[in-house]
Amino acid sequence: MAEVLTEISNLKCAHGGSVKLQHSQILLTFDGILALVKPDLLGRSISACPNATPSTPPCTLTVAVDETPAYSSFVTVEGMPICKSTATGRTNWSLLGIVPFGVANPNQTLVSVSE
Repeated sequence: MAEVLTEISNLKCAHGGSVKLQHSQILLTFDGILALVKPDLLGRSISACPNATPSTPPCTLTVAVDETPAYSSFVTVEGMPICKSTATGRTNWSLLGIVPFGVANPNQTLVSVSE
């Protein structure tokens, strides 16, 4: 079972930088906290990535999301799949889009999906 991600979930790049989450829907909440849906993981800024070198900047943006682990195939809000705690993707580190990001803590245990 995977927990549903919310706007207070904690996602990090592989180096430990924090992904800034922003909700795009206002209908579904858990304990007053908005759930995340498909558009909410892509193109998000990353702060405090410590892996900067003289020739390579730190992770600053999410550039790809892995569809199957990230989104529910059953639960949607206004036609958009909700995001799951198994979400993974890649960042723009080194401009190659190969450094992963993922969920460090979903920060909610009230609702999960079993797919």
